[in-house]
Amino acid sequence: MTAPGVDGTSSATYTTPPAGERQGEAPGALLTGHAFLVLVGAGFIALVVGGLAYLSTGNTAGAVLTGLIAGGTSAPVLHKLVGP
Repeated sequence: MTAPGVDGTSSATYTTPPAGERQGEAPGALLTGHAFLVLVGAGFIALVVGGLAYLSTGNTAGAVLTGLIAGGTSAPVLHKLVGP
């Protein structure tokens, strides 16, 4: 990157790019393996419980709410069970 100097000429200034943008360096992972496993497990539990609730009652809104509650409550439990 060049910036004009005091006398009107351009002087080169060098800045280092952020860590994820350096040449030849891959950006960091969006999720860790632990977080991915917990979220997939909680999503699976939510789908199964929500599906079973829909099959037993036929109420779509109640099944969605039941699935969301099941997934939300299973995430902290899976977080402790899976371990880092």
